[in-house]
Amino acid sequence: MGHEAAQRVTEFLHDRIGADLRTVVVIREDGHDIHYLREDLRERYDGETYGDVVDTFRLEDPHMSPGVEDQPVGERRGIVHYHEHAFVIQFPVSDAESVLISLSRDSGQNLLEFLETCRRRVVESS
Repeated sequence: MGHEAAQRVTEFLHDRIGADLRTVVVIREDGHDIHYLREDLRERYDGETYGDVVDTFRLEDPHMSPGVEDQPVGERRGIVHYHEHAFVIQFPVSDAESVLISLSRDSGQNLLEFLETCRRRVVESS
């Protein structure tokens, strides 16, 4: 399920933002699968370093935020991390998988519209 979602969102983002797409990875309970890693980042990260970075985004329960299960905020649809050089956006696909996307800061101009469009592509046939 996560692989198809990652493929759809990778194609969409590559067409929409081109070189501003940094990476797309599926995070599973037992590891991760890289679907896209921009060439300059391939040169900067070795497999272990990249894996360490991905592990920092691993979620215990992709669909729930800790402590809000019964609150009006509702189910988690995605998480946005704002870093010095990138937005990192994570969408839950199942109880065991999430799709992690890294974008350059320049790509986040209309963030809400952009996030919802990406999310729809991730969950399209999940």
